[in-house]
Amino acid sequence: MSQELNQSNLAEVYKEKATATACQVAEFKTFEEAIPHIISLIKNKPACELLYEEDVEKGPLSPNGVPTRTERIVAAPEIGAYYEAFKKACDENGIKCIDKGLRNHLAGIDLGIALAEKGIAQSGTCMVNTSKEDTRLATMICEYAVLVLKKSDIMPTVVSMADELRNFMANNPTNYITFLSGPSRTADIERVAAIGVHGSLEMHIVLLEG
Repeated sequence: MSQELNQSNLAEVYKEKATATACQVAEFKTFEEAIPHIISLIKNKPACELLYEEDVEKGPLSPNGVPTRTERIVAAPEIGAYYEAFKKACDENGIKCIDKGLRNHLAGIDLGIALAEKGIAQSGTCMVNTSKEDTRLATMICEYAVLVLKKSDIMPTVVSMADELRNFMANNPTNYITFLSGPSRTADIERVAAIGVHGSLEMHIVLLEG
């Protein structure tokens, strides 16, 4: 293991690596303290592009020539005890918060939130349990993705959590795990870099104490 990953404060290594992958990292003591930050991300981002025809109120065309959605939508499936306080904040700010039925909103979601099971300091990666479809969709079809990670869940390398991964898959062979490192990007077509083709345009990590 490198000297960098031997240091006791893995959170500092994680932040450095995550930032290098174009993630935006913000630290808070609790999720409740992070809620205003997440709300501001939703309110300040450009209007969500409608990726196919949907019978909703439409706003001006985006720079890509695509109709935009006037309603702000955030998807927050499986965030457990955090959901009620977060939904209340969304309601107070005129934002629609959903925790299921994401297939009905495939035309575009402004922001999706998921809980990270683990973080990998070596690469600034988040490991998310995406066994349920709504969680997979929340990290794939949203324009912005927010991953919530506790500092105590940061591991030095993916090898250091090999036993946990084996146990997770052994309990149910159909389980899904997604490793996310930065916003979606590809250069498959004529080697031209494109952002957001296979996932989010921006990835934000909310790093919590504990």
